[in-house]
Amino acid sequence: MSENNHAIVWLDHSEAKVFRISGDEESQIDIHSHASLQRLHHRSTGWEAGGNPPDDTEFFHRISAALDHSGSTVITGPGNAKLALKTYLDRHQLPIASRVVAVDTLDNPTTDGLRDQARRYFMSAIPTP
Repeated sequence: MSENNHAIVWLDHSEAKVFRISGDEESQIDIHSHASLQRLHHRSTGWEAGGNPPDDTEFFHRISAALDHSGSTVITGPGNAKLALKTYLDRHQLPIASRVVAVDTLDNPTTDGLRDQARRYFMSAIPTP
């Protein structure tokens, strides 16, 4: 892991975009939740009636694997999935959780929007185009 290797994650309950930055190099990984692709039976009780769906820990595990070699990390997203990911990291991936510098609300950004958000947090490490 390098001090100049940063990541910003945008996620909701169905997909995640992991944008990694290391010096002049940038990469993006898209991860999709398998649970969001399954057809679920609708019932009038439980989370289907308006509560939150259960967390997809396999989805969170794949996101954490993408963050394994990242230094400072920011987790973003529009809803509660970002907080659920942080809780998962705190419980199951403490080394990665310790490198999370912020959890922030961000609607649905473009790749440039993710870059801008990353620059806000990691200014000294990311060159401006």
